Amino acid sequence: MNNWHSELIDKLQYIFVRGVYQEIDALIAALHDKNNFEDLCEKLFRGCSIADNGYLVPGGFFTDENCSASLQYVMYELLSRTPDTFLLKHRVTRVKFVRSRLNGAFRFPSKLFSLPRLQALTVRDMGINQLPTIPNVNKTITVIDLEGNEIGIFPDGLLRLPNLSILNLAYNKIEELPSALCRLKRLRVLSLKGNVIGRIPEDWHRMQNLRVLDLSMNRLKVVPDSLCTLGALKDLRLSFNDLPASIEAYWERSITKECKRGQNLINSNVSSQHFKGSL
Repeated sequence: MNNWHSELIDKLQYIFVRGVYQEIDALIAALHDKNNFEDLCEKLFRGCSIADNGYLVPGGFFTDENCSASLQYVMYELLSRTPDTFLLKHRVTRVKFVRSRLNGAFRFPSKLFSLPRLQALTVRDMGINQLPTIPNVNKTITVIDLEGNEIGIFPDGLLRLPNLSILNLAYNKIEELPSALCRLKRLRVLSLKGNVIGRIPEDWHRMQNLRVLDLSMNRLKVVPDSLCTLGALKDLRLSFNDLPASIEAYWERSITKECKRGQNLINSNVSSQHFKGSL
């Protein structure tokens, strides 16, 4: 590494792996302000590569046998802040943080959504309670998996992802869903299993691509009849709610019957004959 002493590299890595996040953020800000920031990043990311599935493979400076969460944070925070001319950032399409693979306290990289070609994001069991701001409409992201965290309020930023097709928010602490959820017209799979949702929006008819909807293990007492207008729905899960047994049994019979036929879960004829009001 030209003009880089091994002692300095060791010091940086020690701070990134062992330091508290306030110190890490201060150091990243200082590095970002340097005139040679892009050249510096070229040296730090030397040895990293992109897997065939679009994940960044750590290497060189970011090699970490201990799988430190803080070094992962640094890697993506720095990558997200690099200039648009930094080609590596344009090759990352998937990012994953999973507790079973990382050690230490975790912080969500604040600039992660700046990666220009990000398509899929997984953050599982990391204890996050919110997402960083998604400042603009993002048309590249299609998959968000945030299962097993501490999210209590549905992240509004997700509504700025018009091409989102798979959204997994299972096992969080969400109490209600925004009525604007119907903006996600391309959504095919929505899992909200294991939250504390007491009611869901009335307006579902615009989500005509939705095929799987998992609302099991919540606190639902009614199901809006607008679910009957979801022509593509194949799999609806409502078990372990506060619904009357007759309603849950009806949906279970409908699912079994329609899946055997390979047809839609509910068609317009069934809707008009059996659903005159809220379930």
